[in-house]
Amino acid sequence: MTAISTLLSVIMLPLNLLFYTRFSYEDDVVSSLDWVSLFVALAVVISAIGLGLFASAKIRSHYFNKIANRCGNFAGLALVVFSATMSNTGGDSKLWEHHWTYYASVAAPCILGLIIANILTSFVQLAKPERVTVSVECCYQNIGIATSVALTMVEDNELSEAMGVPLFYGLVEAVAVGLYW
Repeated sequence: MTAISTLLSVIMLPLNLLFYTRFSYEDDVVSSLDWVSLFVALAVVISAIGLGLFASAKIRSHYFNKIANRCGNFAGLALVVFSATMSNTGGDSKLWEHHWTYYASVAAPCILGLIIANILTSFVQLAKPERVTVSVECCYQNIGIATSVALTMVEDNELSEAMGVPLFYGLVEAVAVGLYW
């Protein structure tokens, strides 16, 4: 499910971006979006995931897997630190200086995805491990893709605010999934 949703992000992210910006902003905002940067960011993320899967399948070494896992954990931690730094430097607002509606709207897809998926999978009587898997997959998103898109598509004066969205969403994911288990 994770691999398929990541691959589908190449199509769905631009479509969602186009859909939401058309209804939320003026035409000049939509026309100023840097679509080439978006697709470059998506290609980099998809290539990294593909390379990791390929290396994992071809290199059958416990030592390699251990080192690759440590590098992945370090990269994830570095992304969180980088996002926290970027979302609190520059721009007019810091991550913790928004109106409550900002936090509610960023957290809503994660929380609602977890709740609705859990209700639907219970309704169709999936076994508990299947329910947990589907529910977590419905709320857990690739923060790396969102961060890459924010870095490449948003102008300097709005970058800190844009970087705050995937950072806060990732924090909500960690808490929601941690409490759900």
